[in-house]
Amino acid sequence: MQISLVLGFLLIVTAGGSYFYINMQKAQLAQLQVELQTAVNNQQVLESAIAQQNAQLEQQLENQRQNQVRIAALSEINDEARQEVTAMRNTFARHDLNNLAIAKPGLIQGVVNRGTARVHQQFVDLTNPGQFDEVPDSE
Repeated sequence: MQISLVLGFLLIVTAGGSYFYINMQKAQLAQLQVELQTAVNNQQVLESAIAQQNAQLEQQLENQRQNQVRIAALSEINDEARQEVTAMRNTFARHDLNNLAIAKPGLIQGVVNRGTARVHQQFVDLTNPGQFDEVPDSE
């Protein structure tokens, strides 16, 4: 009879231990599922943030390309202006305008007036705030 009691007691202890062990495993599984869902949510947030940053980076690279094109165009214009200034300096260096102005004032006046009008128009063109706006095709 004592063996039956001891075996019965061991059976009850084993059943109770198994019950608590299974409950502990279920709780641990539930906690791991919560952590897994949190990790999945965090991954989605990170992926969307990375996609947004990639889009911003692409936009900045495109802006940089456009700026480089504009800088190149302005550099060409600057080079042309420097060449024109050099040509004018060479022209003025070859001619003595004082003697020509005294000898033929009407000729000098006409040349100066036309040159002034041309320079005025160039300044107007250069200071036009809409000069870099894209013109839509009229097709």
